[in-house]
Parts: sequence; structure tokens; C-alpha cells
Amino acid sequence: MAVERLKVLRTFEKHNMGGNTKFSAEWIDKIKADLDKHNLTEYYDLANMLGTHQKVKHLDNRKRDHISHFILRLAYCRSDELRRWFVTHETDLFRFRWKLIFKDNPQLLNQFMVASKISYQPISQAEKDALGEDLINGTSRGISAHKVKEDDFYKVPWLEAMDLVRGRRVLVRAGYAYIPRDELMSLVVGVFRSQLSHNLVLTCRALPVLEEDRRLANMLQNMDKRYTGEDFGGNKSGDRVTPEQVMNMADVHFPMCMRSLHGTLTGQHHLKYKARLQYGLFLKGIGMTLEDSIRFWRTEMTKRGEVDVDKFEKEYAYGIRYNYGKEGKKKNWQPWDCMRIIMENVGAGECHGCPFRHHEARVIKKELEKGISRSSDVDAIMKKVNEGHFQVACGMHFSAAHARDLTTGATNHPNQWYLESRNMLGNQENAPQGPGGHHNKIKTTHVNMYKSKGNATPNANANANVLKEKKSNVMTDQEIIDDMDDSELLSALDSMPV
Repeated sequence: MAVERLKVLRTFEKHNMGGNTKFSAEWIDKIKADLDKHNLTEYYDLANMLGTHQKVKHLDNRKRDHISHFILRLAYCRSDELRRWFVTHETDLFRFRWKLIFKDNPQLLNQFMVASKISYQPISQAEKDALGEDLINGTSRGISAHKVKEDDFYKVPWLEAMDLVRGRRVLVRAGYAYIPRDELMSLVVGVFRSQLSHNLVLTCRALPVLEEDRRLANMLQNMDKRYTGEDFGGNKSGDRVTPEQVMNMADVHFPMCMRSLHGTLTGQHHLKYKARLQYGLFLKGIGMTLEDSIRFWRTEMTKRGEVDVDKFEKEYAYGIRYNYGKEGKKKNWQPWDCMRIIMENVGAGECHGCPFRHHEARVIKKELEKGISRSSDVDAIMKKVNEGHFQVACGMHFSAAHARDLTTGATNHPNQWYLESRNMLGNQENAPQGPGGHHNKIKTTHVNMYKSKGNATPNANANANVLKEKKSNVMTDQEIIDDMDDSELLSALDSMPV
């Protein structure tokens, strides 16, 4: 449920960056269609919009809504940045629901305010008459005398309506703002945002006690980095990609992160471990078989004089077979998604990660100019990079290079970029549903990387100790990892519980 709600909030984030005006009719329609397509209707279908009779499904949906909200509250209370993201998109969800429910049922508004203990009372007709023309002229864009007579107005302290006062959308008189019913949502949203922000801080203070339960801590760990898009673990295209094809496809069909890794590999004939892992899993996801993958890496890496076929088989082939589930834990490891790539720590001399985040601006601009002719497109992409919207920038790169948009707007996964570039996701909109008419649940694989545990096996500890003896005692963990070959590193990883 928490992952589903996270997907709902990320849907709002995606559409907020999509160019439509927030809370416009088009914005609402697109979000509603997106949620329906991904079988997430229960996160806005919480009440009967044609009457007051509550259905059993609405009660079940509310239960799901409450549980998922509080799980994410635990996961997103840990830092100011996470709290800001959560409050922003939960507020958008609140306003989205408000517009859907109260648009056709305005009579439910007073019931909602009473249930929420929001004590705003409409003013009397006598007070309306006393305010007269001021009430008409003080309201945003004016309002007819007939509408003043028919509509309710609420008298509230002006400090509680700062957004409306700032925009000169309401009448202010003697320290009070007079709010028409149509503008009441701004007040309620303000109360919602304030209470949610306050409660997140209180949750953060209680978190150390809650994390004593390891079951809860494991569930909440890295929830904000959880991938919620499509599963690209298998070969979705069904095609086989050979090493010879990769050379021709990289400049056209690979996203910048994989194009950068491919360029480094063909130029230097070597990649460090994390870069090999990121690129190798991507190649696996687009359809390269194990045999072709070994041939591809062997061909490139043996071009470097210090690596011959024997050394390649000894130090690198194990890692390739591991990626395909033929060694170690024998798991079907998933290609890295954009969030995983963006959040990687990239040290000196390493080339993995997301170029839009980890490369210098001049390097990014130079790479963009190689495939994009219009300088205005490059400038627009660089603006998003500077604002920190790396996935949006990647999606704009796709649009500029292919003269069409990604189906998701922003890039969620490198393999998605590749498949849409080759027009292999054309039938995704009408993909068959799972049993019972529901879309299949998204598979996720949690990968613990580069963490030392005290209960590692003797063999794994021996490998690390041998390497430590070769170096001085001041070596960092990262230097030890860099000095391991694939078999040693993956052996150490296998010894750690997932």
C-alpha cells in the first residue's frame, strides 16, 4: 500500500512538471486518467460523488488511504527535504480530492468542516448588507450582487488567509478577511499543510523509539528511493541485442548515462566495478544474452594491454555471470532505475551515475550539442539541470533528439528510454491486464550494496584482510572495494543477508 501511495504522489510530481497549470481542468483530467490507467482509483474514490450514501468500497478505500499515508509519514519525516516533498504532494492530492468531491456536492462542505473541527462560520445576511459594495468590489475579479446574496461568506482572522490577502482576492476589514465559499479551499488547505508539517516533526522526534523494531526499520529504509515504475527486469522487447548492434545503437537509442558509459568503455577499454554493474545490467535488460555479454566485455577489455583472456576470465567473467543469476545468490538482478542511478555516490575516477547530476555543466552541454541542433533546446535542458530536475532534463533530451515526447514525460528508467527510442513500447497503453482485470503488481528487488557486516563468512573476511595487508592501515573502505576484482567483491556481497 505504501508503494502504491508513493506512486500516486509521484504521479502528481510528474504532472506538476508537465506544463499544465496546476489544478486546472486539464491537469485534473490527466491525473485522473493516469491514476485510472495504473489501477490507483481507490486513492481518490473515497466518497459517493452523487450523494451521501457511503458504499463498502469507499470505506475500504479510506482504510487503505489511512494506512498508506501513515506509513509514508514515517518514511518521509527524517529530513527537511523529505518533509517538504511529502507535504507538497500530499497537499496536491488533498486539493485534487477536494475538487472532485465538492464540485458536485457543495452541501457537504459544512459537514466536512465540522468533522475536521474547522470553526469557520458564515456571516449573516445583515452583515452582508452592511458591507454592501465593499464586499462586491473587494472580492477577486468582482462578484455580482446576486451572487453575494446567494453565496456564503466566512469571516476569519486575516493572518489565516495570507495567500488570499496577498493576492488581493478578498475583502479585509478591521483585522478580518471575508472569504467567499469558492475561496474557502485556500483556508482549509492552509490548515491541512500546517497540521501535516507539525505532525511530521513530531513523528521525526519519536522515530528513534519506533526504529527499535527492526521489522519497521527495514520496511521504511530507503522508501523515498523506491522505484515505482514499470519492471524492466526482463527483455520487454523480446529481441536479441548483439555486441555488434550495440556499437551502432549507442549514439541514437541509449540515454546519456549509458551512452557515457559506452563511450568510456570503448575509449579506455575499462570500467570500474559500479560502472560495469550499471552498464551490464542495462545491456541485459535490453536483450543481450549472457554469452553475448561475456563476448562483448571480453572484446573491449582485452584491447587494454594489461588484461588478457585469462585475466578477464579470472577477474571479470564471474561478475557478468553473477548479473545474470548464474553465480552467487543466483538472483535475477534488475537493471538500475533512474532514482538508484541519481542517488549513487560517484568518486574521483568513476564514471557511473547520472550525467545530469554528476557531470559538470560544460561537459553536459557539450554532450547535448552533439545530438541536438537547436540551441534553445539545449538551454531549456540545462535550465532543468540547474534546477535539479534531472529526470525531467533527461525526458527533454529524448524529446529534442526524437521529435516526440516520452510517454511518461520525465525519464523513470534507462531501459524505458531505450525501448521508446526504438518504438518498442507502442502497445504499453493497451497492455493486457493481470487476472481479475487488475494490472500486475510491480516487482521490486532490494539490493544491499557495499555495506560491511560483522557476520560475514570467513572466506569473505579473508579476502578483505588479504587486501588490507597489501595496503597501508589508513586505506578507506572505498579504496579496498576499488582494489577488489569482481569475484572477491561479489563473494563478500553474497555473505551478507539481504
